[in-house]
Amino acid sequence: MEIRKIVVIGAGTMGHGIAEVAALSGYQVYLVDVAWDFLNKAKEKIQESLNKLAEKGAIKNPQEVLNRITLSVDYSVARDADFAIEAVPEKFEIKKKVFESLDSVLPPHAIMATNTSSIPITDLAEVTKRREKFIGMHFFNPPVLMKLVEVIPGKYTSEETINVTVELAKRMGKVPVRLSKDIPGFVGNRILLRLAQEACREVESGEATIEEVDAAARNLLKLPMGVFELSDYIGLDVMYDLWTVIVSRGATDVPCKMYKARVDAKELGVKSGKGFYSYPAPGKFVKPQVPNTTKVDPARLISLAVNEATWFIENGIVDAKGVDDVMIYGYNFPKGLTKMAEELGVKRIYDHLMDIYKKGYEAYKPTKLLEEIALGKRSF
Repeated sequence: MEIRKIVVIGAGTMGHGIAEVAALSGYQVYLVDVAWDFLNKAKEKIQESLNKLAEKGAIKNPQEVLNRITLSVDYSVARDADFAIEAVPEKFEIKKKVFESLDSVLPPHAIMATNTSSIPITDLAEVTKRREKFIGMHFFNPPVLMKLVEVIPGKYTSEETINVTVELAKRMGKVPVRLSKDIPGFVGNRILLRLAQEACREVESGEATIEEVDAAARNLLKLPMGVFELSDYIGLDVMYDLWTVIVSRGATDVPCKMYKARVDAKELGVKSGKGFYSYPAPGKFVKPQVPNTTKVDPARLISLAVNEATWFIENGIVDAKGVDDVMIYGYNFPKGLTKMAEELGVKRIYDHLMDIYKKGYEAYKPTKLLEEIALGKRSF
């Protein structure tokens, strides 16, 4: 199946970013939203982004790229599209209406993709008449800069739909990581949650301060941001919602009061000017200061995340390379999570997990695969 025209529904941060990526890749793009105000703002943002790319020498003619994007408040423009990508707010009812509207105008061969990060792919597919042509295509923010795309099939998704979507991601210059099935939070958000849970546990149990945890993340693991710093940057309300969704759909929880307390106090991170750290003004990010030294063991900090990684591998969701690609290309890790685990010592990570597990934290029970790797019987 050849893709020539792509329709993107939703002109917000993710939507206009995805539309720009598609246009940069040579595709004709329709960008649809409910009001011209949203569309005109999106066009301004795309123009700014293209101008920056031109200044850096990444593209030659911004206007040529912009000319490939047609703005509309009418779904009928999708009547000749080959591929549709939905990027509207994370509310099932809103997405349901989008896909019902798309289904009535898209040609029979067209594939529908959702950029959701939390709603089950199968649930959304079931509102359409083309379940086998429905798939998750999860871009990371900002789409123009971030290389990762998680490709998630639902219960009905055909192999052809998966292959076409993977190939489209590659043609967009992205690194697609294909999951074998739909799981809550996919790969990236589940690992992010596990990092946040262990960071919270260390602080609330009195093992370390927020600053000491982030010092370990930045100075020892060489991550671009500390765990609490990243949570502030994403938005504590977003993190809390993500946490709630993944746990409500079956992931074992780790008790933590810090996130909800701050959300209740309207301390949402960078967007409100205060979260785990304070910022100069709402929306004004300045990198928080953390100490140069810390008593936090980086192997302990990533222990729960590594355990989650082995759960993915053990259950055939993705392989070790898939896990590593997600963290490198989706979160700017300097190296893959499994590579970090090997360098720090899987036995050391296993011992930390057992120590915390014995204190009553069920989520820390080591997987069989992690135990076998720690004992030298297997490798990632």
